[in-house]
Amino acid sequence: MDKSVFVEESRKLSKVVSLVSSAKTSLEKAMESLGAFNLEKLKELRESPATNAADFLQFLEIIDTKNAAFNIGDKYKKLEELEYLSKEPYFSRIDLKNKESGKTDAYYIGKFGYTEKREPVVIDWRAKIASIYYKYRYPQKNVEYETPQGKKVKDLTLKRTFEIDSGELIKYYNNDIKLDETEIIAEKISKRTGGVLEDIIETIQQSEHEIIEADPRSVCIVQGTVGSGKSTVAIHKLSHIFFNYPNLIRPERSILIAKNQILVGYLSTLFPKLGIFNINYGTIRDVLYRILFFEQISTKFNLDRNSDVSSFELKDLLKLRKRLEQTHKRYQKLLEDLFAKPEYESFGGFVYDPYQPVRRNYTEAIQDLEEEKRFQQEYIKENPNHPRSKLFIENVKTMNRIIKRLSGIRSSIRTEALNALSKEYKIKAGEEFGYLEALLYLAIYVELIGFKKFRQFEYCVVDEGQDFGVLEYFVLKKLVQGGRFCILGDLNQSYGKEGLKDWKDIFELVEGAKKANMFILDTNYRSTKPIIEYAKTLLARYTKKYLPKPIQRMGSKPVIKQFVANNDVMDAFSEDVKNDIITLDKSIGIICFGKDYYEQAERVLAKFKLPKEKFIKLRESERVHYLPRAVYLTEFENCKGLEFGRVYILGLNPSKAKNFTEAKKAFVAVTRAMDELSIYYAKN
Repeated sequence: MDKSVFVEESRKLSKVVSLVSSAKTSLEKAMESLGAFNLEKLKELRESPATNAADFLQFLEIIDTKNAAFNIGDKYKKLEELEYLSKEPYFSRIDLKNKESGKTDAYYIGKFGYTEKREPVVIDWRAKIASIYYKYRYPQKNVEYETPQGKKVKDLTLKRTFEIDSGELIKYYNNDIKLDETEIIAEKISKRTGGVLEDIIETIQQSEHEIIEADPRSVCIVQGTVGSGKSTVAIHKLSHIFFNYPNLIRPERSILIAKNQILVGYLSTLFPKLGIFNINYGTIRDVLYRILFFEQISTKFNLDRNSDVSSFELKDLLKLRKRLEQTHKRYQKLLEDLFAKPEYESFGGFVYDPYQPVRRNYTEAIQDLEEEKRFQQEYIKENPNHPRSKLFIENVKTMNRIIKRLSGIRSSIRTEALNALSKEYKIKAGEEFGYLEALLYLAIYVELIGFKKFRQFEYCVVDEGQDFGVLEYFVLKKLVQGGRFCILGDLNQSYGKEGLKDWKDIFELVEGAKKANMFILDTNYRSTKPIIEYAKTLLARYTKKYLPKPIQRMGSKPVIKQFVANNDVMDAFSEDVKNDIITLDKSIGIICFGKDYYEQAERVLAKFKLPKEKFIKLRESERVHYLPRAVYLTEFENCKGLEFGRVYILGLNPSKAKNFTEAKKAFVAVTRAMDELSIYYAKN
């Protein structure tokens, strides 16, 4: 580091911190002032004998108006941003030279943007100009970025990265061609404890940034190897979308979908860190409950029953889609045949839309006729003696006959077509829906009837997308506008019966997927090199595709211990985990293969008398508060997508994997470990 440069950058940092802190103080005072005014006025009204109900209601209206104008929600969000910026205003600087004027401007890039007197002090990492930091490794000429006015081309003369702690500059380094940026990433990751999801704003790589910046109006599929940060990239992509497409895609109309509640809860912890406070997230089961309830589709359902959807394969889905297309064609012909009659022909002109529910087509045709009927009735009323009114009187009678016929056909969509298709797929009206039946019924219902209250989501992220079945995808596409999906996963972690075998299956299931942007992330940033090299050996017998590439992050080799009996396994585990629990300077994950091991581990850990909040049992039925330094106990089925600094695996014999599926399970378990891995199993 150049000492004079360090001093100059320190002064710059102090100035920015001062500006941000001042803005934070002013905003806090404004919010306190508004709250104090509200409380004082309420006290005055309450204590005044002259106050009546009308006065009180009038004041409440004034408060609502004031709060709306003040926009407390946005102010609170801004306060959160300023709180963060006061400690770390920015993490990088880029200098851009204008080729025409020769002028060079410096831009400081941070997690959030900050403007003073309409001049940008800190550039938000999601801004278009900030993309230069992620796209170009080192200073060079003719770098490009987009603006509302079109593409700009400038020279990148400086790319500098800062390490800032509590508003103080610790060090800086200039990024040039000699710098290996994976070393920076390795250093950043080495400080993490696991157990919680961290933002990666400072270390986003070019391949990741391409995914984040990809147009959200088309399908995005990401094959990301284990530990490549695909889940984190997905949430950063959402943050980027909400910043750059605020009028097209809004957080409250978007959703993140994962396979189970544990992963959903884990991923959701990153939203507030990126300024996302009102997004939807859950499992497909959660969404189904909402739809079944609000649409009043069925009064009886238990979505925990019959949850295996693997029996419904792609060939079955294609057959269902063909049957739905046949139903569309049948009702389209009924509509066209009706208007082909000579007495009705002049009222035709409605064009059937096969991309809309069948019933909605009929409803719109009826609405068109009702509107025309009202127009002609108004004309008759205003011009009773006009010769044209006689024609209109006959027209109204004819339209009433057509509307009656259309209404009858529309009713048959539910009473005949919906019931017939449901019966064909063994779904009986009035009987309790399990998960499979609910998916099937909804697939048919939304195509024939459509939703009354449920509004489609404007964007959807699907995490661990390889674990969803074809029927789940078919239904999911009906819930999201125009194929606006980002689907992320790893085929080497697809061990469930219902999971995808190839990403090409998505092409048959999601609108627009045949033109999808396909990305591959093949570098593991989570685990040390010895852990990843060991994990690769588990799959090497079965595949060479999508295996993770490690970065140069060294650590100890995995420890694999075989014992004679289960009791010996638990004795060794108890002795070894003791020191980790005493220090507890990282997250510790205990992954159990089998319920017996889980129960034994639970008894062992109970002896250490950990604080309740530090001993976390991962169960789908319980909400979890994730901590960076805690002990996590889980059965294998609930560990996917998570990461821990130290991992113990109980009951897994990696050498006994008999097939690709079992090898994938072992691969998933061992790659939860960031720094240390121990595997204990009994010989028999």
